[in-house]
Amino acid sequence: MNARFLLAVFDSVYVLALTAWVGSLLFFSFGVVPVIFQVLSPEAGTKLVRSLFPRSYTWGAIAGAIALPAYLGVPLSFQEFRGPIVAVQSLMIVAGTLLMLYAANSLTPAIHAALDAGPEGKARFDRLQRRSMRINLVALALGIILLIALVNRPEPKTAGIVEPTPQERARSDYEQMRAREEASRTRRAPRPASEHELH
Repeated sequence: MNARFLLAVFDSVYVLALTAWVGSLLFFSFGVVPVIFQVLSPEAGTKLVRSLFPRSYTWGAIAGAIALPAYLGVPLSFQEFRGPIVAVQSLMIVAGTLLMLYAANSLTPAIHAALDAGPEGKARFDRLQRRSMRINLVALALGIILLIALVNRPEPKTAGIVEPTPQERARSDYEQMRAREEASRTRRAPRPASEHELH
């Protein structure tokens, strides 16, 4: 299995994960939710949105968790892709994943609780709703930036890591074993007596 094949696998998984990340946010935020409240009653629409949004955020978080190792596999396979940019983009993936986990497990239940509180919770509901929109926009922007960075990544300049054959690995292991044995014999060899000790 050569590095070029690994590059194709890692890139394919990475693209699919980022597409799921960005696509879920676009689809649910700008496609599904407006239509729901156009064709359903407010009560039915609210129930459906309550069911969909936690799943949407969880889907995005899972996509981010898949994207991170797929992204890191490329610089591990090709030395020319290593550097500070790896840390920056990795942090972007982690940040987007954490945002969606927060939205799924903390923010969305808080929005539902504020909505259930009725008029007393309206101010809190509006504030949390604005926070949700900002989180969606930030997570969407992170995903789009990562996709653009992938599209603009240069072609690899080397063949990448080279996996030794079983014969080469066995030869290397044998040479290392011989070197350890030789070093061990050298340490155990008696020190020749000095002329002073002989007299």
